[in-house]
Formats: sequence, C-alpha cells, structure tokens
Amino acid sequence: MKKITLLLIVILVGTSNIFGQIGRTYSDGHGGRIFFPFGDISFADEVVSFKVGSPAPIKGYGNSTLALNIPDYSGDYKNKAEATSLGYGGELIVKFTDNILYDINGPDLFIFEIGPAIEPVDVYVSKDGNDWISVGRTGGGLSEIDIAEYVKKTDIFRYVKIADIKAKKDGNWPGADVDAIGAIGSSINFQLNSAVLFNFGESKLSEDKSELYRIADKIKEINGLTIIEGYTDNIGSTDSNIKLSDDRANSIKNFFNDSCNISSKMIETCALGESNPVADNNTEEGREKNRRVEIIVFPQSNQAKNDVVGKWSTTRGNLHIYRYGDVIAGWYESDGGEILGKLIDEHTIEGKWIENGARETCSENVYDRNHWGSLIIKFNEDFSKITMKWGYCSKEPTNGNWDGKRK
Repeated sequence: MKKITLLLIVILVGTSNIFGQIGRTYSDGHGGRIFFPFGDISFADEVVSFKVGSPAPIKGYGNSTLALNIPDYSGDYKNKAEATSLGYGGELIVKFTDNILYDINGPDLFIFEIGPAIEPVDVYVSKDGNDWISVGRTGGGLSEIDIAEYVKKTDIFRYVKIADIKAKKDGNWPGADVDAIGAIGSSINFQLNSAVLFNFGESKLSEDKSELYRIADKIKEINGLTIIEGYTDNIGSTDSNIKLSDDRANSIKNFFNDSCNISSKMIETCALGESNPVADNNTEEGREKNRRVEIIVFPQSNQAKNDVVGKWSTTRGNLHIYRYGDVIAGWYESDGGEILGKLIDEHTIEGKWIENGARETCSENVYDRNHWGSLIIKFNEDFSKITMKWGYCSKEPTNGNWDGKRK
C-alpha cells in the first residue's frame, strides 16, 4: 500500500438525502481532492438565478443546473457539457436547501471550476438572497474561500453568488466553468412544513411525530448545538406571527428534551415570523411553504481527550478524525484517500480504506475508485496512541507498520 492520505467516512441509513453520507472527499477537477465533513449534502441544491455573460458559451454549456449537487466532472469538457460556463461576466446565484454555510476554522466554501485553467470568480454570500456580503475572489490556483474575515461566527448563510470577473472573453467557453459549489463549513438543515407538525394557527404538536423522532436520532448522533427556527406566512400582524413562530419552535424544543432525551442546553430557538420567505406570499401554495420550521444541527466542536476525535500524527501523515455517534469521518493532509468506517466498540474502528492508486486493483469500485481494502484502527486505553492494520480489497487486514499518536 502506497503512502496515502486517508479520509474517514460513514454512511447513515435513512429515508432521504438528509440522512446520507457524512465525510467524503471529491475530485477538484485538477488532480486533487477536497474533504467535506457532511459529504453529498454539502453542495448547492437549487438555482435561484442565472445571468449568462456576453459572449455566451456554445449551446449546451450554459445550463445552470450543471453547477448543482456533487462534483461529477469526468475530464471530457470538450465533448460534453459537464459544468456551467458562466459566459464573459456571467452571474450565478444558488441556494443550499438541506444544509447551510457557516464559518469554520480554515476554508469554508469551494468553487469547483473545471477545465485546463482555474478562471477566477468573485464570491458573495447571503442569508436571505437579497442582502449580499462580498467574501473574496478565487484565483491563483485556488478555488477555496475563507469567509471568516467578512462574517460573524454565529452567521449562517443559505445563498451563494458567483460572478465571472471577465478574465477570458474568447473561445467556446468564455468565463468560468463551474461543476459544483460546496460548503466545507456546512451543517445539516431540516426544513419541515408546519402543516405536518401543527394545526393551522396552533403551536401544539400533532399526533404524528415520526419525522421529529428521526431528526432527534440525527441530532444525538452529531451531538452538537441545534437551532430551531420558526417561520410563518405574512397573514396576521407582525407581533402575532413572531409569537406563533416562537411558540412552535419551543414546542419542538420541549419535545426533543422531554421525549427524546436531548438536553435543552444544546438547543436554541429563534422566532423569525414572516421574515425570510422561501416562496411567494401572494399565493396559498407559497404561504404554505413559508409556514415552516427549520432545524439546523451543528457538529460538536469540543474535542474530548478520551475519545477517537482529534488530530493524529501517524507514520503515513497527519490524520484528522471526527465522530458522529458510532460513525466516523476524517481525512489525511497529504493525499486524497478515504475510509468507510464505524466504531465497533469504544476503542476500535472497523471499515475500508480507499485511495487513488495502490499495488492491487479491486474488481469493484468504492466511491468511484477501485483501489481500496479493509482496515482496523485500535486506540489504546487513554486514547493517546493508535495502531492500524489493513488489507487489499476484501482480504483480511493483516498488514501493519502504521502507528500514530495524538497531536
């Protein structure tokens, strides 16, 4: 097995995309890989608007939806449209629906700009899609953005705008070519229709709480701060809408605390009334969409000494490990490998490693690569040291010489 960079990743079983992967790397289109703590849900889901530049790209390459969801560029941009070409001076606004963007330590946002050269874009973020904050420009071989200098630590954003800076005017694909827009600093966002949870104009929860139980399981796995935001339509007074949204948010908080054993100290509520509508309040359909509750779950930021979480110095480079209940996510600093893993007891992770190249090629792919194998990671009693064994493909993990200690 080559000296590699590994990423710990898990799969959660659930009923929707929200209960999907945690922790995965993705090809940046230029030979590298980028780690996203929440995997597939980290990427923009919806096009809000697209103003194609002039000159525009050739037919088919100006499809704005090609910039949504996970990066899937195969390298054949000359023969098929695999990204959105903005056109000279073009502008694209996208929205995150099952996650949100916020500031973490290090880069927070990554623009997957493909093709032979990285063409710069100006980047903006917004809470509501109306008021925008400029957070910098990609370029110089980098497509990552750190928003720390421009926002507060408590700010959360659902909209991103990118604008081509007119660096390339000629050719079939003028302007930047964007395959995906991903929030590295991401948290899960559950959006629930109030009609499912409450009777009209009331704050008492309905009998069917199955969705809330599923969300509670997710909250307990992530074990971090949870924010419950209550919203209404614009019918009624501002004060009455604020009160209703506050009462509903607190009803859910009390349910999580009383029925799901989630500490109220880990839950905050926010009454937002008719602000930040997601649809047109002039139609009944739009008003129904605006009557909603959004639940945001942030990963636990505090590192426990007696746990697998942390940064580990190993014989194969630095390994970062994150924990979500019994499932694990993490990454190595020097390469683009990954691991699928789960805690089978307090001191043992069992799973698979995945990398770009290895001595043996497997007959099946794991996360789009055919170089992978089995892995066991063991932690000592006080979680200060680790030892690891691995094997190729489906072989038993018997190879060793892979040790580390907590940094």
